[in-house]
Amino acid sequence: MAYRKVYFRIRTDCYNSGWSSDAGRAAFEEESRQLFQALGWTAALGCNGGCDTVTKDRQDLYLHPDSFSGVIDEANIQSLQEQLSKAKTFRFYQADCYEEYQNLSDEAYLAELEAKRDEITDYILKKCRTKRSNLYIVDPVATHIAKHFEVCRLCDKDRHNKIGNQFVAELMEQLIQRGRLVTAKTSYGEGIRTATNKERGILRQPTGQMDGQIAMENQKTDALKKKKGRNPTTPSR
Repeated sequence: MAYRKVYFRIRTDCYNSGWSSDAGRAAFEEESRQLFQALGWTAALGCNGGCDTVTKDRQDLYLHPDSFSGVIDEANIQSLQEQLSKAKTFRFYQADCYEEYQNLSDEAYLAELEAKRDEITDYILKKCRTKRSNLYIVDPVATHIAKHFEVCRLCDKDRHNKIGNQFVAELMEQLIQRGRLVTAKTSYGEGIRTATNKERGILRQPTGQMDGQIAMENQKTDALKKKKGRNPTTPSR
């Protein structure tokens, strides 16, 4: 069973960035509720100006006059399309499918992130690398990194991603403590960047030394050639 974020695109007769009449709005809401209730969905009235919602098992849809959107079982897409095509107050024209949502607990999600610890670490260091050591990144790096590795889950349909954000934040703090990341206060707030090789105590071998070693090897080679090519001395009589 696969769940996806789906948008059922519709055109509503009495709606164009706003309702043309209260009667048109009431007719749309009544019909849309009935269409879903006929398929066993439960309707909940919108409040504070919000639209109605319908739910069934672990599925839910928000009934906006431009589109019905939410996370549903892929197996139900076809039957819903057929049902929406019967509407009189709006015209259904397209269904767009987006992210897949998994039935993953907090513990299982954390285990998946832990298995990718090295990959996430490399990604953090890559994204935090700056051209100069006096340049820092002041964007919310941890949030962006967590989003990159996010797994959409049925228990977190609003995608707050608390588990992912916390995991990445703790990992970045560990990298700071280990000297892999460097922080500093900037005029735009707290900044962060990847530590340079010099800051980490990793010194590259000077080019001059390498050339010297090459020259020394060449000298040894030339000396051996000369020794092999030298005529044996003739014993004195």
